[in-house]
Amino acid sequence: MATFPDKLLRPTWAEISLSTLRRNYERVRKLAGRRKVMAVVKADAYGHGAVPVAKRLAGCGVDWFGVATVEEGIELRAAGIEQPVLLLGGLYMSDPADLVEYRLTPSASSTARLDTYAECARRYGRPIGFHLKVDTGLGRLGVPFDRLRSFLERYQELEGLELQGFFTHLASAEDLVACQTEEQLARFNTALKQLPWFEIDPQWVHVSNSAALLVRPEIGENMVRIGALFYGYCVPLNFLPGREPQSLPAFEPILTFKSRVVYLKDVPSGAPLGYGAAFYTRRPSRIATVPVGYADGLSRALSNRGGAIVNDQYARMVGHISMDLTLLDVTDIPGVAVGDEVILIGKSESCAITALEVAEQLGTVPYEVLCSIGKRVPRIYVDAA
Repeated sequence: MATFPDKLLRPTWAEISLSTLRRNYERVRKLAGRRKVMAVVKADAYGHGAVPVAKRLAGCGVDWFGVATVEEGIELRAAGIEQPVLLLGGLYMSDPADLVEYRLTPSASSTARLDTYAECARRYGRPIGFHLKVDTGLGRLGVPFDRLRSFLERYQELEGLELQGFFTHLASAEDLVACQTEEQLARFNTALKQLPWFEIDPQWVHVSNSAALLVRPEIGENMVRIGALFYGYCVPLNFLPGREPQSLPAFEPILTFKSRVVYLKDVPSGAPLGYGAAFYTRRPSRIATVPVGYADGLSRALSNRGGAIVNDQYARMVGHISMDLTLLDVTDIPGVAVGDEVILIGKSESCAITALEVAEQLGTVPYEVLCSIGKRVPRIYVDAA
């Protein structure tokens, strides 16, 4: 959205820094080394806006894009994205013709999907390339390890298909204490060794996600799948005591979630605030009303414990967060006026609130916090350094 906050009829918005996105891309590319980079832009690029994000990353030179659904892939093609696009979840109920028309590469996790792709290839007289996903321990999608042989045998019986990629999904790459990742990698490498028996040599082998790219450089692959790091986040890493690295590359959040004060009132001690009188003031207080609520992605679970930044100071959320409005206690912040900017996620000169910090308050991951910022919150794309 090409606009400015002062032009908004409702002063709640998210700013996305495309220049910061570019810097994060450069950091990812350096860590990837000779490996190609697939940018994961599913879920509207984790709530940042798939088309503007993909266009910037395409301009930076990203090699592939990863999406969850056919609809997300079509959106990229309609925006002029030419890089290969992998459907990480494969094909659900969509028309297989979309694979041909929009040049989408599906993943396959079962022989049933394989038959669907083969039928599409026969119908349109064009080969269908796909990436085979093997389940090594996450337990969602992927050919089970013990069924890989039968899958490959079925693949050899079909015409019009080309197994171009081979991948798996790590469940806990950020955890360097538990052994799950090592077990998954061992299964994956064993599975990979079966391919030559069937005269299969996939062009692409990819395993690493954001956490693995940061702390597991030993994985044998020629492409990495990165989402979170582009947006400035990664789930917290867990190291054995004394084994923490001296330093890790710094990635910068590219999104700032903002609003403005639209109403101020002075209330006496003992005044109830919000639905259900969930908060009573304990002193004479100055309360600011902000036009943002859970319909915008500000979780109601932050009621009475979340915070925001006003005039470079922290303000506490008080009362229940409602659908469209939130109350802040600004009693101790001098000079607050209607129209002052409120930062819900982001930083000022001296204060910062990250999606990771919000997620820790809510007992979730930062990606859910980012994806929850609703469609009615306009995204404003900036190139500020």
